[in-house]
Amino acid sequence: MGELSKLGHRIFIIIIRPENKKPRISSFKENGIEVTQIHPPQIGLRGEKGISRHLKYLACLPTVSKIASKIIKENKIGYVYSYMPGTGSSVPAMRIKSKHKIKFVLDLADMYTFVRPKMVVEKSFKNADKILVITNYLKKHLTQKGIEARKIHVVPNGVDLQLFDPERYSKVEIQKIRDSFKAEKLIVFSGSLQDLNIIIDSARLVIDSIPTVKYVIIGDHRDPKRSVSKWENKVKEKNLDRYFEFLGRKPREEIPKYLLCADICLDSFPDEPYYASAHPIKLLEYGACKKAIVATKVTETERILQHQKYGLLAKANDPKEYSKNIISFLKSPDLCNRTGNEFSKYVRENFEWSKIALELQNILEN
Repeated sequence: MGELSKLGHRIFIIIIRPENKKPRISSFKENGIEVTQIHPPQIGLRGEKGISRHLKYLACLPTVSKIASKIIKENKIGYVYSYMPGTGSSVPAMRIKSKHKIKFVLDLADMYTFVRPKMVVEKSFKNADKILVITNYLKKHLTQKGIEARKIHVVPNGVDLQLFDPERYSKVEIQKIRDSFKAEKLIVFSGSLQDLNIIIDSARLVIDSIPTVKYVIIGDHRDPKRSVSKWENKVKEKNLDRYFEFLGRKPREEIPKYLLCADICLDSFPDEPYYASAHPIKLLEYGACKKAIVATKVTETERILQHQKYGLLAKANDPKEYSKNIISFLKSPDLCNRTGNEFSKYVRENFEWSKIALELQNILEN
């Protein structure tokens, strides 16, 4: 949206929150875009999950409709956009479409497995004039469900090439951060801690081969079953804790410095539809930093990170193969440099956000 606004488009974002808060309505600017945040009225519901959450979203609809009507009237808005189907996203978008006779664009950023209720999902697909998906996997899935292919458009994730530009960072500062980990070889994972099983399960084989290695894990997960403490406990159970350092969440602007410290970077998706349909931004960030990458062989990851050309891939249930790929990179700086540089060129040519915004503009205008 930020890049679209740079192209001259007026963009307004309305966010519905389930928490009770005063003031109910607040406005601010983010990246030059006007944002309105709406909290529910007092309707006697305390919870923020399950049916309470949906009822709170629905209670916000009159306020959303009033604010959206004013914006549309004053700015001649042509599209209402919903990020994912849901009671707090596509339901108000469909209502705005019906009232103002403007086009409804639905953005599908993942497999929508956990979106409830399902009837909202199905109605959103049917009512959308255009559906944006991040991968061909998702487009194929939707066409198999009977949704018209003509209204489904693949718009992949992108990367901030300025933020993740190695040339903008001090080599002295990067070396200082690297030295703080007190290891000869550094392996870095950055992102949501969805599933670190193959990383941890393969680590002993890597450590036995290269004892001077350390794993640096950046990120967390809101689900306690996948949070930092869960993975720290697993590492301790395997007596690997001195080889792992969990940093938790870091501000986005600090992430590139840690990636640039790495000898190699990791991704670890299991082979399940939710992950097979993903277009991991972390891969693009690793690539922008010219890093060698070891990842799992799931559908879209395999398509982006071509094996032996841009990185090394292992079967998602094969820790031995995964460790073998890590060891191959750690023992071959030339291989690291070659794949890292090749993937960086590919990322920079295809996934800059400004380029993605132009693709989206073309889809909306035609």
